[in-house]
Amino acid sequence: MTHTLLHQVLVSDLVVPVGLAQLGGQESLTGFGARLSDATWLRSDLMVFRKEQAEGDLWFIRGAPLLAVEVASAASRAADLGPKRDLYERAGVAAYWVVDLRGDEPEFQVFELDGTGRYAERALVTWGRSAKLTVPFDIELAPDQIFDRLPRRTAPRRSPAVPDPASATHDPAAARRVGPDLPHGEDPILIDAFGHRWPTGAEKVELWDGCPVFYGEWDDRDVEIARRAYPDRVVRLDQDAGEPGTMTILPAPTAGDDPDAGLDLGRASDGVPDAALNGGLNGGLNGVPDGGFGPARDGEHGPAAT
Repeated sequence: MTHTLLHQVLVSDLVVPVGLAQLGGQESLTGFGARLSDATWLRSDLMVFRKEQAEGDLWFIRGAPLLAVEVASAASRAADLGPKRDLYERAGVAAYWVVDLRGDEPEFQVFELDGTGRYAERALVTWGRSAKLTVPFDIELAPDQIFDRLPRRTAPRRSPAVPDPASATHDPAAARRVGPDLPHGEDPILIDAFGHRWPTGAEKVELWDGCPVFYGEWDDRDVEIARRAYPDRVVRLDQDAGEPGTMTILPAPTAGDDPDAGLDLGRASDGVPDAALNGGLNGGLNGVPDGGFGPARDGEHGPAAT
């Protein structure tokens, strides 16, 4: 089973137990957007919300959902457990679940707002264990029962395309590239390029504090395409080129900043101008370091699942 299909199976397996547990006046949808503010639009894999939040002909809900669920992928894991979690926290989403599949057995990480409005890890529910939750409704999470039709082994993630040795000798960066180049302007775009290159190769697209965020496997070619689409802004890869993760479009540096800062194709924390972050992601993510895309905050797990 491919990772894309596995992701869909994990989400669909959650729909029935969540739908049965939700209370009157609540609704749940998969892949729906939440407009948290004029500058922030997030798309959860599964969300539960109040019916009145989606009244009218909308493709998103207004305000924070009651529950947001993300199924972590290689491209989304760092964001799901870092800055995106902080966005949900800041918006007042009462409960946030991350379903993570690092091996063959998915587990739940459950976060709930505490009395200070910050997320506390309520439970880490591994395979063969369960946890009873009450927010935003009563439900018992048991991964081995919810995901009982999951195959025991998944197909490996596709590896980045590596050019022939001759080309790699002259262009070392090409070894970290994924997929083919776009064809010349007069030639048609074929499926392989369409599925890899920015923006059509994106796994998910969101808006974080006025900064577009594209999930996928990106390299220097995608950065150049995005720069042409977003002139005068900083296009930043948040991981090594060719690795799963995110590409973020940040505001332009203000006067006095190094114009070349923040354009490095390596890690998120390398050379990101403070002014760009203060005008974008860092402006609202309390407690997130300047890189903005680090791993989840250190801390002990919540109460052990039974």
